Amino acid sequence: MSLLRRWNSLVSAFLGDDPIERKKILILVLSFFAVIGGYTVIKEFKDTVFMSVVGLDYQPKAKIMAIFLLFPLVFLYSRLVDILQRHQVLIFMSTAYASIGLVLAYFLGHPTIGLPNTDTSPWRLFGWIFYFFCEAYSPFVLSVLWSFVNSVTTPDSVKNGYVTFTIASKIGGMFAASISWYLLNLQCSGRTICSDAGMFQIIFTGMSLLLCFIPLVVLYLVRVIPKTHMVGYKKAYQYDEKKEKENKQDLGFWRDAWRTFKGMFSGLYVILRYPYVFGIFLMLFFWDIVNATFNYMRLGVVRETATGAVRMGEDLFSQVFFMHLIGLVIVLVGTKTLVSFIGMRRSLVMIPVTIGSVVFVYLFSGGAFPIWIAFVIMRAFNYAFAYPLREGLYIPTTKDTKFKAKTWIDSFGSKIAKASGSSYIMLSQQVVGIGLIGALPLNIAFYGVIVACWAIVAGLLGRKYEQVVASNEIVGAVQ
Repeated sequence: MSLLRRWNSLVSAFLGDDPIERKKILILVLSFFAVIGGYTVIKEFKDTVFMSVVGLDYQPKAKIMAIFLLFPLVFLYSRLVDILQRHQVLIFMSTAYASIGLVLAYFLGHPTIGLPNTDTSPWRLFGWIFYFFCEAYSPFVLSVLWSFVNSVTTPDSVKNGYVTFTIASKIGGMFAASISWYLLNLQCSGRTICSDAGMFQIIFTGMSLLLCFIPLVVLYLVRVIPKTHMVGYKKAYQYDEKKEKENKQDLGFWRDAWRTFKGMFSGLYVILRYPYVFGIFLMLFFWDIVNATFNYMRLGVVRETATGAVRMGEDLFSQVFFMHLIGLVIVLVGTKTLVSFIGMRRSLVMIPVTIGSVVFVYLFSGGAFPIWIAFVIMRAFNYAFAYPLREGLYIPTTKDTKFKAKTWIDSFGSKIAKASGSSYIMLSQQVVGIGLIGALPLNIAFYGVIVACWAIVAGLLGRKYEQVVASNEIVGAVQ
């Protein structure tokens, strides 16, 4: 009996007490497994393929160019949000990405376009297309999944459901990273089953097929879960229902056209209009600046220590595997307990303090192994602790905020941050190169300012979240 009670207590801790909510969480867990598994492959292939086809020196420019290329995609996506239901948006985006991924997997093995051609050049168009495809995965697949989950999750479910989703994402990431690491290790050790390019094709095809699983999961979820349990923050849901009815009214050609045009910009309007949503933007902005600059240093080390796309891929996937493993340990040991004990505001402040501490320890140590350790700890902490908290901030918001504003934030906010980080990299190389200042004091000043501003925003945003939820307010209602 005691063993049974412990099991029931464990299930309740991760899935809650409501049997229908348990079923909903378990179904969504499969989606997280698939999406993060695909994201793990895409994120590392993006850098590996780009360095092998175009060259690492052009990566900062690629991050800046990505900002401008995402504009038309965000407008089209905003229109999709207006005409499709929440689950249909996720089905459409995952299906589109799976289909395009299969096409790109084929061209990875092309003798002149793909990886068999070992001559790096900025004129090789495939490398740029592949990079931009991978860059858009986060705002148009991963972000859409979180938007859907936020729209069907209540504030009370955050501590249980989001921890469970994060565990599923870590397992999915470990699954994809371990298989990719193993297959690339076979190539490096001479136990080849195909060419190097063929191995990349196999792994990328597997990622695309994994995404094909998502529409099936979502359709099953909508079929078996009652509509009453597909409601998240009730006040936001009621507002969205009212607005959708208004959008279906025929106002005449010109007024309908104006409403469509305005709807495409509503996400940007919400970010600029509401300090709460702008605060979420800044949380992601500061993280991506630190991540982009730190990742560039990491890739430089990998390029110096590994030769060829396969060896670089093996090194990168080994790091990612341990990142997900440590992240899983963080989630199991203390994410839920820590948030429950110290509250949302202090938990948000912990994010810049922890990541800043890791960065400064590395700056004063340096070297290949320390940057490997710092990368694993930073990414593990972000995806296991910071990311779920940041997503939870969207719960007391409208559909336009969850889907449109979030996509603006995850696409342009993230890309602007990465472009800013890339600009700092290029500027610092010139400043240090002519001897105006040393690399260490310049980096200390740069990261010090970023972390300090990040901590202030985190504290203010956490306090606002607690006030909004306590007073049952709704954020992002456009009057």
